[in-house]
Amino acid sequence: MEELYSETYIKEAKLTPQKKIQRIGLIALAVILIAFGLLAAITMGTVLVLFVMVVAAGIAIFFVPTEKLSYEYIFVDGQIDFDRILRGESRKTMKRIDLSKVEVVAPEHSHHLDAYAKRTLYDYSSGIDTDQHYIAVYMDEKGLIQIRFTPDEKMLHMMKMKSPSKIKED
Repeated sequence: MEELYSETYIKEAKLTPQKKIQRIGLIALAVILIAFGLLAAITMGTVLVLFVMVVAAGIAIFFVPTEKLSYEYIFVDGQIDFDRILRGESRKTMKRIDLSKVEVVAPEHSHHLDAYAKRTLYDYSSGIDTDQHYIAVYMDEKGLIQIRFTPDEKMLHMMKMKSPSKIKED
């Protein structure tokens, strides 16, 4: 039997407004910490305070959401990997799901998703409002979760071939 395979690359997903605010806040916090450390070092005459503030600012900068964020979805025989790619360099598999544990895959805002509205949502989509996003409702070890992603037509077709009753295209 032939293996079903598809991969979709989502180039540089846009930051959500919440992540943009988080980014600005963490950068501002880092600047304030360095300024406070400098002021404390001058008034107290100790470099230790400045060192602690610079380390704290470095930690804050480390958690700043990156703007160069891409996703890749790899579908192989009923299994989907959701990979995050940061700055085109580092790749991490964020979630791996099996279609046998999926309740439904439907377009965002579909009536097929009404019963699952209050579930935890993982967003691996392009973040672009005009794109067609889908929600996969999946049973993992914590219960039902929702995964938002932006598959292409080939991936949807392959998913429908593997599990026709679970894939809705409204």
